[in-house]
Amino acid sequence: MMQPVKNTHTKTQRDWFKIGLKIVYVISLSIYAYYLIDGLGFYQLPFQERPHHEAYRNLRSAGLRGHGFGIIGSLMMTLMLLYSVRKRTNWFGKWGAISRWLDVHIYLGIMGPLLVILHTTFKLNGIVAVSFWSMIAVSGSGILGRYLYLQIPRNRRGDELSLKEIESLDQEFSEELSRELGLKNGKLARLQEIAGVQNVNKDAGLFSLLMGMLRFDLFSFFRKYRQQRMLRKEFQLDSQQLKAAIEILHRKQLLERRILLLNHVQRLFHYWHVFHKPFAILMFLIMILHIGVAVWLGYTWIF
Repeated sequence: MMQPVKNTHTKTQRDWFKIGLKIVYVISLSIYAYYLIDGLGFYQLPFQERPHHEAYRNLRSAGLRGHGFGIIGSLMMTLMLLYSVRKRTNWFGKWGAISRWLDVHIYLGIMGPLLVILHTTFKLNGIVAVSFWSMIAVSGSGILGRYLYLQIPRNRRGDELSLKEIESLDQEFSEELSRELGLKNGKLARLQEIAGVQNVNKDAGLFSLLMGMLRFDLFSFFRKYRQQRMLRKEFQLDSQQLKAAIEILHRKQLLERRILLLNHVQRLFHYWHVFHKPFAILMFLIMILHIGVAVWLGYTWIF
C-alpha cells in the first residue's frame, strides 16, 4: 500500500460566479418557458386568425407583453457589445476576468434572441426574416465559438497560455501525481498508461481530433469510473489517493489533447470570427433600422 496522501491540490475551488450564473439560467429559462406555454395558443394560430384571439392586444409585437419582449431582448443584445469593449480596451479591466465577461456575453446572446423570437410572435417575413436568421447564425456560432475558446488553455484571467507555459503545466501535473501518490518514474508511466493519458493519435486529422475532444467531454463520467476500477485494482489506492489521482489524470489528459488541437483550434477560431462578425453586424444594423421605423410609426416606449 502506498503512503497516504498528506495534502492534495486537486480539490476544485467552489466557483460561486458559475453557480450563480447557472441559477440565473434556470430562472430565466423557466420564466421563458412559462411565457412561451402561456402564449402557445396564440402563436400556433394562422396569422389571419390572430386578431380574433382574446390575448391579441397583449401578445402581438406592439402589445404590452410582445413589445416588452422586444425591448428587453434588444437591450440584452446591445449589452453583449460590452464584452467586445472589455476585450479590446482597458475599460472595465478591474471588473472581473475576461472569461467571466464571456460567460455573461453568452447568457445575453442566448436569452436576448429567445425574447426577440417571442416579440416576433414567430411571424418571420421580409427584412425581419433576414434579421432573425442572422440572429440565429450569431447565436449558434457563438455556442461553437465558446466550445473552441475552451479548447485553448488559459490562465485564471482568461489570457491564452503560450506553448511553453502549457508544456510546463503538463509537467507540473506529472510531478503532482508523483508527489501526491509517492510514485517513482516507472510506476508513474504505468499509471498514465493505464489511465490512457497518452492514448492520443498525434497523426489524426483535424476532424478526428475535434470528435475525439467532443467524445472526451461527453463521456468524462464513464471514463473516470473505468479509470477508478483499473487504478484501484493495479495500484491498490485508498479512496483519497484514488480521488486525487483521477482528478489530476483528467486534467492532464485534457491538457494533452488540447496541446494537440492548439494550432488547429487557433486557426478555426480565426475562421469563426470571419463568420461570426458579419452576421452580428448585419443583425444590429437591421435591429437599428427596425427600431427606427417602429418609432417613426409611433410605436414608442409602451411601459
